[in-house]
Amino acid sequence: MAKIKVRRTNREELPGLAVLRDAVAAELAAFPGHRGILDLDMELDPDLTHLITRDPDGFMTAEDKQETVGFAAGHIRARQCVISEMWVLSQHRGRGAGEALMQRMLAYGERSGAREFLTVAPTEGAGQALLLRNGFRPLTPVYQLTIPPAVAPRLGHALSRLMDGRDVTADLFNRRGRADLDRIDKLNRNITRDADHQFWLKQRGYSAAFVKHGQRIAAYAYGGVDQVGPVAGTTREAALCALGWAIKFASEASEEERVLTVRIPAPFTEAVDAVLEAGCRLEATLMIYARDLSLAFDRSTLGHIALP
Repeated sequence: MAKIKVRRTNREELPGLAVLRDAVAAELAAFPGHRGILDLDMELDPDLTHLITRDPDGFMTAEDKQETVGFAAGHIRARQCVISEMWVLSQHRGRGAGEALMQRMLAYGERSGAREFLTVAPTEGAGQALLLRNGFRPLTPVYQLTIPPAVAPRLGHALSRLMDGRDVTADLFNRRGRADLDRIDKLNRNITRDADHQFWLKQRGYSAAFVKHGQRIAAYAYGGVDQVGPVAGTTREAALCALGWAIKFASEASEEERVLTVRIPAPFTEAVDAVLEAGCRLEATLMIYARDLSLAFDRSTLGHIALP
């Protein structure tokens, strides 16, 4: 068996890596729809582009006899390394590519000063075994639910009226309100992520809302075409209201009726209950794993898995 080689990924390789990722992901319930379409002329995945632009040293490609067999992407936020993408082609599993990629990811995080590691993983045996072998432990399941077009406007309206909230897209676009974002992110994720907030606003074009509890900002929400979240709050009630804003933004962003997807950590029971009671469908379950980190995830929802 040839030795797996891992090297830094070149930006020009992103289209091919997106094809690889989508081909593997097509086998998993958490990655439906367009996944698996082999099209090297497709538009570059904006989340992957953001990650490789911001953290170029965190992109790794695994090769076996000069054939690309997998890749991984990690990014550093504060002192936390988030491993957001790790894929190995099915025909090459069991040959050491996953372990080689993991070791490079851990080394990258440690070299960058990270003291905590986090990842959102499919509930697939080999991948979770790899995490467990490397000191990761499960924090919580994440429920991936779909919201039918007929349900989204009603659900978004009802939840967004639970507390005092408003659209702050223009304010955040001009960097007003940054301190509130940082405070809420530190509470929920133990990180600050200004670059991600600017990406969601300026590159992705999402709308954003703040929810107030008294005179204090208690939650934020993002939503856009095909995107519900991320959402984070200082209380569950504020985060639930913010989820309403995220659903409302997403349902209003497209001229066509679309099925929306929301990813809710299991401890945020109020959100899980509200979405299920509205008639939404549980499609898949993911798992948050961490090393040297303990978080509740009881007042937040995730965005895209590449940038949770």
